[in-house]
Amino acid sequence: MHADVPPAFHFVLAQAPTPPVSSRLEVPPQPATEVRSESMVGTHPMLVMGTPEAAFLWPLATFTPPDNLQLFISAKLVHPAWKTRKPDFSSGSYTLQADEPFDLSAVRDGKLKSLKVSISKAGAASPEWKGVEVQVKAVPWHSQLHPRSASVPRLLYRVFGSPGNTFLVHELSGSPDFHHVLKVKFKDRRFTAEQLALGSLVDVNDMPNVRGARLKLGDSPQGTLLDEKPVSFKVERELLFREVVAP
Repeated sequence: MHADVPPAFHFVLAQAPTPPVSSRLEVPPQPATEVRSESMVGTHPMLVMGTPEAAFLWPLATFTPPDNLQLFISAKLVHPAWKTRKPDFSSGSYTLQADEPFDLSAVRDGKLKSLKVSISKAGAASPEWKGVEVQVKAVPWHSQLHPRSASVPRLLYRVFGSPGNTFLVHELSGSPDFHHVLKVKFKDRRFTAEQLALGSLVDVNDMPNVRGARLKLGDSPQGTLLDEKPVSFKVERELLFREVVAP
C-alpha cells in the first residue's frame, strides 16, 4: 500500500466514492516507520523526463522487492556528448538502467547522490548513451508498495516537473494497477517550481481508477487540486503506460 495512504483512507474511499474534494485529496504524510528489512538493491529501470539540466526520474516500481519503492527524483544528467547539443527526454520515451546494482532506499534517504547509468530510447536495441552520470538533486515524494494493498478507486495523478516541463504521474496503489506518465499543459494555472516539487494530487473528475479510463493524447479533462480549485489541462504526450500486477 502507499506509505502515505493508510488502510483507513482506502476504506473510506471505497464506501463513499464521491466524498467532498478535501477528504478525497488530503493524503496524510509519510509515516515515520517503514519496512526496511527487504533488500532494495537492483539496477532499477526508470523513465527519464525533462532535460539533462532539469531531469526527472520515475522508477518503474513493482509490488515486490527490490523495486517496491515509488519515488520521484529530481536530478542533473551529465554526459560528454551533451556539451554542444542537449537532448529533450520529453520528446519520446526514454528509460535508464544503472550500470551497477544500487540500493534505491539510499537515494530516497539522501545517502546516494550519484550513479552511472545507460539511457535507451523505447524500442532501441542498444543504449543511446552509456556512462551517463546521475546527480541527484532531491526526492520530493516517495511511497512504499505492498502486494496486498487495495487500489484507490478514483483516477488520481500527481503533478511534478518544472514550469516549462509539467508532468502528471499516476502512481501505483494496489494490484492490479498501472504506471502512466504524461506531459501536460495546464490551461488556467501556472505552477512555480516550489509548487511542482510538492507532488500535489490531481483528481480527474468522475473517472474511476481503471486502465480504460486513463487519460489519452489530446484529452482536455477537468480536474481538482488539493486546494479544491478546478483545473483544466491538455495531454500533450504520453511517455509511459505499463500495467503492474502483484504475483
